[in-house]
Amino acid sequence: MENVLITGCSSGFGRAGAMYFAQQGWRVFATIRDTAAAASLAGWAADNNFPLHPVHMDVTSPAGVARAVDEVLAAAGAIDVLINNAGIAIPGMFEDMPWDALQKVMDANFYGPLRVTRAVLPHMRRRGSGRIIMVSSLSALVGLPGMSAYSASKAALELASESLRLEVDRFGIFVSVIEPGAYNTAMPGKISAETAAPAESPYRELLRHLHESSKAGAGQGDDPLGVAELLLQIARTPRPAFRYPAGAQARQVIDMIAGLDAAARDTFIRSVDGTGWWSEGRAAPSNVNGKA
Repeated sequence: MENVLITGCSSGFGRAGAMYFAQQGWRVFATIRDTAAAASLAGWAADNNFPLHPVHMDVTSPAGVARAVDEVLAAAGAIDVLINNAGIAIPGMFEDMPWDALQKVMDANFYGPLRVTRAVLPHMRRRGSGRIIMVSSLSALVGLPGMSAYSASKAALELASESLRLEVDRFGIFVSVIEPGAYNTAMPGKISAETAAPAESPYRELLRHLHESSKAGAGQGDDPLGVAELLLQIARTPRPAFRYPAGAQARQVIDMIAGLDAAARDTFIRSVDGTGWWSEGRAAPSNVNGKA
């Protein structure tokens, strides 16, 4: 039985991936910080007799990461696939964003996956095999207004992963990233709930518009099961590629932006959340669905 360690399994891609891998006969070690989510996932596994084991891990804690990886290796003896999925998004304007919020995003989305990977790598290297999959985002390729910290964290993760891929391939270890587009996960709702700006911010009107746009997008997008299926496909591929778009939207956007010049790219990015009015110095539209 093959073993997979997946981070961030309380909801979204992590939970869908953990359940799907278990259904396909893998022994799954699903890291979760929230005890209620861990109990729910453990109950589902027990009811269905699936080999899924919740593990407490906070990717921002070096000691916690080391302890959790040691726990998994002691129980399983091997980690065949590592999926770095845990991450957060805190929206905000670059000028306004508190420094500690920026650091929090980078710690969870960039340093966190690196911590887990460095804890697992020596084991994979000694075995001479392994798959490491980073869950990135289209935001690594397109910097939307209000998402500078998130985009920076995902772009940094992708470039670090590309370097790592070329460092560890001689040991039989393959590193890949996936870039999901819009999926029906809890992330859009969390983003809309956390959107705030200082009272004196010159960006309040823009952030309010982005807040409404994010709320309108909550509950939409593809089924996260599609990402779970892609993760399993990569895990089973003898020599996986480095970059995988996840979903029809991601493939469409990546193909489109590849052919855009700088001006057209700016126009496209403004069209995503309808922020052309801001750049043109106009008032915000009354209806975010109109995306003026």
